[in-house]
Amino acid sequence: MRFLLLIPFCLVGSSAVALDLPPRPGEFWLRLDALPAPAPVAASAVASDTVRFTSLAALTEHALRTRAASRAAWLAIQVEAARLDEAEAARWPTLTAQFAFTQSRALSSSGATAPTLHRYGPSLALNYLIHDFGARSAGIEAQRYQLIARLLQNDRVLQDVIAEVEAAAFAVMAARARVDADAEQETALRASLDAVAIRLRGGLASRADELRARAALAEAQRARQLAERDRAKADAALKQAAGLPQTQTLVLDWESPPPPEVDALLADLLAEAERQRPDLRALRAAAGAARHDAVQARAARWPVLALTAGTGRTFFLEDDRIPSSTYNIGVNVTLPLVDGGRLRALARAAEREAERLDAEADAGRTDVARAVVDAYHDARDAQAARALVAVQFDSASESGRAAASRYEAGVGSLLELLTAQADLARARQARAQADTDWLAAFSRLNHALGGLPATPQEGHP
Repeated sequence: MRFLLLIPFCLVGSSAVALDLPPRPGEFWLRLDALPAPAPVAASAVASDTVRFTSLAALTEHALRTRAASRAAWLAIQVEAARLDEAEAARWPTLTAQFAFTQSRALSSSGATAPTLHRYGPSLALNYLIHDFGARSAGIEAQRYQLIARLLQNDRVLQDVIAEVEAAAFAVMAARARVDADAEQETALRASLDAVAIRLRGGLASRADELRARAALAEAQRARQLAERDRAKADAALKQAAGLPQTQTLVLDWESPPPPEVDALLADLLAEAERQRPDLRALRAAAGAARHDAVQARAARWPVLALTAGTGRTFFLEDDRIPSSTYNIGVNVTLPLVDGGRLRALARAAEREAERLDAEADAGRTDVARAVVDAYHDARDAQAARALVAVQFDSASESGRAAASRYEAGVGSLLELLTAQADLARARQARAQADTDWLAAFSRLNHALGGLPATPQEGHP
C-alpha cells in the first residue's frame, strides 16, 4: 500500500516541466492488485467494536485506503491508462481473420437451370497505416497528457483527503481538550462549594455565598455537557473523514508533537506552491492534450497512406468444383476533399480549449497565491497566539492558587475566588484551542502549498 500511495505523489515534488510517464504505463496502472483495498480490521477491533490508531499517519493511511474518493480517483487513472494503450495500438498493423460460408444461385435469362453453389473458406486481411502527417502521433501524445493530468488530479484528491482527516483530527483534539478543561473547572468549583459549606457551618460565610457557588458549579456542569456534545459531533466528523462506521468507537492514542516554526519567506512559499500544486500542473497537462488534439485535427486534413493486403482460400461443397486461392496487396491513399469544415472546426475548438485551460491555470495560480498568503499569515498568527496564551495561562494559574489560599485563610471573598477560577477556566480552554489552532493552521498551509505531511518521527504522527 505504501508503494501505491507514493507512486502518484512522486509527480507532486518533481519540477514543473517533468510531465512524463513511465514506459508502458498501462502495464502498471492497470494492475488490479494495486487498487486501494479496504484496510484490514484487527480481530480485537471487530470483537470490541473499537478501532484504535497510534498515529495520525496510520489514521490517514486508513482513510486513503477506505474512502471512496481515493478509489474513484485511482480507477479514473486506469481508464485513462487504458485509453493511452488504445491510442498506442494505432502504431501497429491490424490483422483480421474471417471464415465465410455462402450459398448462391445465378439468374438464368435463357430458361436453363442454374446450379446452386456452396462456398466456404478462411481469409486474412492486413491493414497498416504507413504515414498520416503526424495525426496518429498527436493523438497518442494528447492521450498521454490526459493521463498525466489524471495522475495529477489524483494527487490533489489524495491531498484533499489527507487535509480533511487532519482538520477533523485536530477538531477532535480541540473538543476533547475543552471537555478536559471544563471537567477540571467543574472539579475546582465543586471543591470551592465544599469549602463554602465548611465556612458556612463555622459561621464564616453566608447563605448567599453558598448559592453563588452552587450557581457557578451548575454553569460549569452545563459547559461540560455542551463540550461533550461538541466532542461527539467532532468524533462523528472524523469517522466520516476517515471512512469509519459511525457505530465504531474511535480511540486516538498518540501525543501530537508541535509542528516546526513557520519562518520561511512568503515569496519562497508562493514559488513552492506554484511548483508543487498538482491541480495547477494538471491544468497545464490538459492544455497540452488540447494542443495535440488540435495538431491531430489539422493533420487529418492531409492524405493518409496505408498498406492493405489480403489472402483467402475458397472451397466448394460440390465435387466438380476446384478450390481456389486469392490474394491482393496494395497501397491506398485517402484524401479528404469536402467535409463541410468539420476538421477545421475541430482544430479551432481544440486550440481555443488549450487557451481556455491556460487561462484557468492563470486564474488558479492567483487563487493558490491567495490561499497560501492567507494560510501563511494564519500560521504565523497561530504561533504568536500560542506564545501569548501560554503566558496568560501561567498568570491565571498563579492567580487562582493565590485566590484559593486567601479564601481558605479567611482574608479573601468568594467572588474573588470564583472570578479567579473562571479566568483560569478560560485560560485553560484558550491554551487547548491555541495548540490545536496551531496544528490546524500548519496543516492548512501545507495543503495550500500542495505538499504532503512531514515524515513522522518514531512514536509520533
